[in-house]
Amino acid sequence: MKKILILSITFLSLLGLTSCDKEEIEVYSDTDNIYFSRAIFPEYKNGPLIDSTGFSFGLDKAAVVERIYPLEIRVQGKVSDVDRAVKLTVDPTSTAVLGTHFILPENIVMHAGKELDTVFIRVLRTPDMKDKDLTMVLNLEENEFFTTNMQSKVTNVLTGKTRSYIRFKLSFNDKLSTPIGWQAVFGVFTAKKFFLMCELMNLEPEMFNQTPGSPGLSIPETLYYASFMKRYLADQKANGNTIYEEDGKEMLFP
Repeated sequence: MKKILILSITFLSLLGLTSCDKEEIEVYSDTDNIYFSRAIFPEYKNGPLIDSTGFSFGLDKAAVVERIYPLEIRVQGKVSDVDRAVKLTVDPTSTAVLGTHFILPENIVMHAGKELDTVFIRVLRTPDMKDKDLTMVLNLEENEFFTTNMQSKVTNVLTGKTRSYIRFKLSFNDKLSTPIGWQAVFGVFTAKKFFLMCELMNLEPEMFNQTPGSPGLSIPETLYYASFMKRYLADQKANGNTIYEEDGKEMLFP
């Protein structure tokens, strides 16, 4: 009797293992889902998970007429040994116009051997960006190679806020506002003062998008920048070449 009981248990265990194996095989053979990578994988360690972001041309030099924005896409499923076309469409809610404000690659593909790939988007600097914020909204859609079964995740049950895996919004403008790295020792922020300081000391304007204390923006460095500019303006004034702001007031560093 004991032998029969032991054999029965063994048989049921083997049956259970076989069932688990079948489930694993079914999951593995599921469709290949396409999604925006940064909605699930952060750009850097402990970074945020996002379905939207933005930038401004405001701190760029006049010679900068476009930027390349790298948008990563990822596939959940098998890696293919051939290139697979990706269907990426512009959402009608976009205020940015394709061909005027941004350009998408002619052929968007998940390249052979890759589960992560990048779509390089050209964002064009246009005059209307100085007056308004523009948004480019892109949607990943199903095609013969990919499904979009992974669509969104609720991130706040109280508000119902979600993070989309297949919709990405990029906002951009050309408005110049006080950068976060601008410090009190520089005085009141003006565009002319800012770009003059960068030009005279060969500083990259984008550096000032960092928080105070970041590389190039330590206390000794910012004190040096302010001291240099104060001395420069004094020397120019002494030589009869007073530097004025756009509004006609004398440029000053405290």
